[in-house]
Amino acid sequence: MICFVALVFLGCNEKKSLPDSDIDVARTFIRNIQDNNFDEAANFILTDQENKAALAKLKKDAKSKSTSELEKYQMADIIIDEIEPLNDSVSIINYAISSNRTQKNKLKLIKRNGQWLVDLKYTFSGNL
Repeated sequence: MICFVALVFLGCNEKKSLPDSDIDVARTFIRNIQDNNFDEAANFILTDQENKAALAKLKKDAKSKSTSELEKYQMADIIIDEIEPLNDSVSIINYAISSNRTQKNKLKLIKRNGQWLVDLKYTFSGNL
């Protein structure tokens, strides 16, 4: 019994591993947005005023959706259509959500200090 409790306790203390590739960060970020987990999604954006404002806009937009819309969004799969590596530290991820396959989306990811981060400015402006 003591061994079981110790294993459960140790298992709970394990750090959640961070995604380490552009595609993994993109999927994790998108999933956090879909799950209405904006605090966790904030861990994956470049931290500047424009990106913080863009994330706040996404959060505000989510609050205006109905419960059924949010549930549909949460249940949707992420469909990666294309990964465009522009160089070693910049990628564009083209994706769609299964609940609205016709709406194409893009995320720009930039590698900073060994970590891939989402640049939402590109998502909203389209400028590299």
